Amino acid sequence: LIVALGTFWLIFVTGIEGLILERVLRNRAKTSLLRQYVPYVLLINMFSTDIVNATHIDFATFGFAFAVIRLFMTTKQLQSLPSSTFGSRVGSMAVGGYFLPALVVGPVFSGTQVWAQGRADAPEASGSTEWLYRKMFSGWLLATLVAPWMLELARGTELLRVWGPVTLVALFLNLFAGFWGQCLIAESGAALAGFTIPQNFDRPWLAVDIRDFWNRWHISMARFVMQYIFLPLNLRGVKPKVATTLAFVFMGFWHEVQIGYIIWGLTHGLVMANAPRITAGSSARARLVSRFSTLSLVIVVSYVANYAFK
Repeated sequence: LIVALGTFWLIFVTGIEGLILERVLRNRAKTSLLRQYVPYVLLINMFSTDIVNATHIDFATFGFAFAVIRLFMTTKQLQSLPSSTFGSRVGSMAVGGYFLPALVVGPVFSGTQVWAQGRADAPEASGSTEWLYRKMFSGWLLATLVAPWMLELARGTELLRVWGPVTLVALFLNLFAGFWGQCLIAESGAALAGFTIPQNFDRPWLAVDIRDFWNRWHISMARFVMQYIFLPLNLRGVKPKVATTLAFVFMGFWHEVQIGYIIWGLTHGLVMANAPRITAGSSARARLVSRFSTLSLVIVVSYVANYAFK
C-alpha cells in the first residue's frame, strides 16, 4: 500500500479471481479438464506488469510474479480440499498474496499450507531463536553488503578483456547473494513468527550437473514448474524432453517477457532434457568437468538473461 499501490491491487484482483474460480470449478468431477486447467488463466496475470511497464508508466512490481504463483497454487489446493469455510478460503488467499516475510521475493508456496499452520495450536519456530536470528543476519549481510560489493566489482572490470570472466562471476554473485539473502530473511522471519515456508537454496555451488543444480537453486520454483507445468504436459502426452523444455521456457517468461529470459529458459530446458546424468559411480574427473561446465553455463546464461539485451 505504501510503496507499490498498483501491485497491491493487482494481487487483490488475482486473489478474487482465484476465489471465484475455486467456487465455480470445485463441484466439477476431478477428471474434468475445466477443473484441471481453467485455473491456469490466473498465471496470465503475471504478464500484466510487463504490459504496464511497456507503456513507460512508472510501476513498481514488488514481488507480483511470486504472489501470482502462490495464489495459483492456493486456488489449486483449495479445489482439492473436501470442504472449506469462507474464512479459510479468504484467509488462504490473503496469505498467498500478502504473507509478509515472503512478500517481496522468496520461496513460492500455497497459502493454504501457511494458513493451516496459523490455525494450529501454539505454532513453534523451526529452529532455535538464536539460530534463526543468525540466519536472518546472514541474509541481511548477503543482500545489503555482499550483493552491492559484487556489483561494484563487476563495474570495475571490462567484459571483453582479460578480466571478463571476473565480471561474469561478479554479476552472477550479485544476483545470487541478493536473492539468497532475501530468501534467508524470509525463511527465518517466517520461522520466528511460527511458520514454515520452503527452503529455497541448498548450496548450489556443490551441484555436479544441471539437474542437481535445480535441486539446489530456487528449489520451490523448480518444484512448482515440475508439478504444475511439466507433469500436466507429460500426462497429456507431451514427450518428457519437450515438456521439460517448455516448463523452463515458462520459467523464463515468469521472470520477464524479453529475449534474454527466453534464451535463458530455453537453454536450461534443453540442457535439463538432454545432458548426460552424473551418478555416484561417475569418475572424479567426469564429476569435476560436469561441475565446472554446469556452473559456467549457469553464469553465462544468467548474464544473457539479465544484461545482454538491456
